[in-house]
Amino acid sequence: MNTEPPTGDDLQRMLVGMKQTVLDRAEERRPASRRHGRRAGIVIGVIALLSLGATGGGVALGMIPQPFSGSPAAISTPDPTEPVSPSTPAAAPVENAPVPVPTPTPTKAPFALDDPSTWTISGSEVGPVALGGTTEAESDDLEQAFQLLPATPSSCTAPGTWARDGSPTLLIAAENDRVTGVLIGAEGDSARTTTTGPTTAAGIGVGSSSDTLRAAYPSLHERVSTPDNSWSRWDVQLPDGLVSFQLGKGGASVDSIWVSPDQNLPTAVCDL
Repeated sequence: MNTEPPTGDDLQRMLVGMKQTVLDRAEERRPASRRHGRRAGIVIGVIALLSLGATGGGVALGMIPQPFSGSPAAISTPDPTEPVSPSTPAAAPVENAPVPVPTPTPTKAPFALDDPSTWTISGSEVGPVALGGTTEAESDDLEQAFQLLPATPSSCTAPGTWARDGSPTLLIAAENDRVTGVLIGAEGDSARTTTTGPTTAAGIGVGSSSDTLRAAYPSLHERVSTPDNSWSRWDVQLPDGLVSFQLGKGGASVDSIWVSPDQNLPTAVCDL
């Protein structure tokens, strides 16, 4: 079915047909003469309206219901929502952690010939005494801090023994007039629990505890011990030579220190 409104000649023919139909129906329904004037006016008005439609079909057809197809209403499209950036949480205030204060390490006083506590024990020296030097040249410096004890059979004192009040005894071992070793804390010395004489670079000397000794030298290994645990020897290889530590009864503290490449300690005079 064509729903388009007529135009051109089709519109003119439709209007003429409608005009004729109105005139015919008006003639057929003509009433008595008293109403002639009013009906004639109505007919004239209709004809005039149809004539107007002939010149402007848009006006005439506007009175006839027609299907209307208007342009679709614009659909508003919402603007795309911009993604919301996640908010960055405020950084927590930085608290300044207290700087740990290192525990001060006791430092040895500068070397002094008359103070054995300033002497250092290494694998080749004990204070001013160096292994391999002549006995006389290496021993004469000891006179400022120690006293040479006379070697007598009655006192079981070995040659080359030097003593000082408040410090471990020193024994200079020699062979062919050369120093072969130094023993700090000769047999017969009183047991000590404090260090008053020469010490190693790690602070170990006669009187140091066995725990301190093992902490200073983790590579320490046992050389020999007695069945009754009356004493034991522990060796450590330092960069310049071997050092042996003898622990007293129960292994609580260091009784003596032997510095020599020879692992055998000097034989006591009374044992000869």
